[in-house]
Amino acid sequence: MFVFIVNTKAGKGRAERVWTRVEEYLINNKIEYQVLKTDSKEEIILLRSILENARGKVRCVIAVGGDGTSHSVINELAGTDVPFSIIPTGSGNDFARAHGISKDCIKQINHIVNSDHEKMDVITVGAKSCLTVIGLGFDGLVAKVTNEIKIKKWLGSAAYIYSVLKVLNYFKPANVVLTIDGEEMKVENVWLIAIANHPYYGGGMKICPNASSKDGLLDICVVHSLSKWKLLSIFPLVFNGKHLGKKGVNEYRGKTIQVSSEKQLMIHGDGEMIGETPVTISVKEQALNVIS
Repeated sequence: MFVFIVNTKAGKGRAERVWTRVEEYLINNKIEYQVLKTDSKEEIILLRSILENARGKVRCVIAVGGDGTSHSVINELAGTDVPFSIIPTGSGNDFARAHGISKDCIKQINHIVNSDHEKMDVITVGAKSCLTVIGLGFDGLVAKVTNEIKIKKWLGSAAYIYSVLKVLNYFKPANVVLTIDGEEMKVENVWLIAIANHPYYGGGMKICPNASSKDGLLDICVVHSLSKWKLLSIFPLVFNGKHLGKKGVNEYRGKTIQVSSEKQLMIHGDGEMIGETPVTISVKEQALNVIS
């Protein structure tokens, strides 16, 4: 049996339209399925009871939504070996972008039904798991503002750019202590720290171009010691990953990252708010079964 989690708010209602086509495919091909439709990520907790009642018969849990829906689903799959997949209908779709997942829903569901899973690393923050990127500082505040935009679903990935310009007006960089696998460094005037399991976030921004979910490592991008206008000037370079190597942009890799700061910095994971500094972030190798 396949279980579908349909976020009815995703992609300006696109998830509902896509689900209609997917359900028709399932019925025509006599494929057993169960669907949980929700307009609230909190309701995805019901997935746990579905898995328990199915007693090992679930072949895959498929999110019909975006990165936020995927984030909620994989946290409910924690501790199970049930594979995860996605039919992307969100505003950013960065997980799907990183894995080359088709936006053609029929092509993707046919692929899911007829494919085996593979193992993928996840990022852990306390009891939380994340798929793509964790962002701290300027990045975390941008994610918060983006999620609060009432017309986010109409703006799509442009919502992130709008939020960047808004937050740029009042965010103040902070001094940070960054510890990577036990090696401590002090970094002054930090704008943001991105810790990545995949290259993309923010609807196609290639923040850590070399990040991979299969290498047992996290890629870290630290942006610091830049004026507001210099930060704005290199911002467009992030879309093709050309920001790395520029003055004030440093790249690292590691398994366990600790961040403390002189003032609390907001943290997002997969675009969802998950806390504030201080924080310890780790990679959990081959922790999730995925059909991509």
